[in-house]
Amino acid sequence: MEKKEREKVEMFFINTITQKISLTIFALLLFSPLSFVYAQTEEVKPKIVVAPVKQKFKRKYKKVMGGSETSAEKSIAVEANVNISLCVSEGNLKINGWERNEIRAFVNNGSETGFKVLQKNKQSSNAVWVMVVGYDTAKNKELNSDECLSGEEIELDVPRGASVNVKSRTSEAKIESVGRARIENVGGDIFLINVAQGIDATTYEGDVRVEKSGGAMTLTSTTGNIVAFDVAPSQIGDIFKAKTSSGAITLQSVEHRQMEIGSNSGSMKFVGEFLSGGQYRFGTSNGSILLAIPQNSSCKINASFGFGAFNSELPLQNVKKNPNPTSKAQSLSALIGNGDANVSLTTYSGAIRIKKSEGAK
Repeated sequence: MEKKEREKVEMFFINTITQKISLTIFALLLFSPLSFVYAQTEEVKPKIVVAPVKQKFKRKYKKVMGGSETSAEKSIAVEANVNISLCVSEGNLKINGWERNEIRAFVNNGSETGFKVLQKNKQSSNAVWVMVVGYDTAKNKELNSDECLSGEEIELDVPRGASVNVKSRTSEAKIESVGRARIENVGGDIFLINVAQGIDATTYEGDVRVEKSGGAMTLTSTTGNIVAFDVAPSQIGDIFKAKTSSGAITLQSVEHRQMEIGSNSGSMKFVGEFLSGGQYRFGTSNGSILLAIPQNSSCKINASFGFGAFNSELPLQNVKKNPNPTSKAQSLSALIGNGDANVSLTTYSGAIRIKKSEGAK
């Protein structure tokens, strides 16, 4: 009996020890990995570095050697019909025609300015072809100097008969009261007022607006609107062209007898008169076409429209409709009056409307 009791005590003692050993081993197995991970985490934990606060800075326009942070101004005597070339890297550009046979260039808070005379009048020795550059040509003789002007404000006063040629990267440009204007702007709006002998204006991101000007005109915008009013040819045969990839075209009192108006995506509005013998083409892939013309107009209409409709407030004669049975595209031809001008209207998705212009009899 004593032997059995002793064996029970020994077994209890052995089981107790075994359980304690098992718990110890389990605890070691359980917490050791966490300790290892923690140790590893502590070892590879990145140090926290407090970066210095960036100081606010005032944007400065690019300057060439000898540039000015205040202003720069130069002038030069030229012929009345001088040809002027310049490029602008950045800044608001204003070119204004005046009565003097002189070019005055002014730059505020940006580059210096100067003139490179490319050709002179042999009799008067005045310049007939000048490049306006972004450095002082009297001080800086380096061949690799940046020729482009830059600044907050760039202003040129030029003879009224001057031809102006501008290439610009980023600027809002206004050209007023000159002979001819040619401008190519990467980004920014273009305003042209009282340009007498012709305009060629292109902006890839911005609007083009022309007022009270004459001559052949080509107005182009990639993403922007085109507006022109009170414009006319300066010579017989001058053509008016306007095209935008994405934007509206609005024309009022455009007196050219040849017009080519196009838009990939945008509406068109023409307010004016179709002249005898004129050729007028309006075309858009996605947009409406509105013509507001006098009731006594005389033109032949050829219209093509897909997902839209055709409507005219003016009486139509000899109407011929040609629906296309294989698609939703429709075409229509008709006469208004005697049909002295030819008008072509095309839209693939939009309506065509002809209405009586306000105040017309």
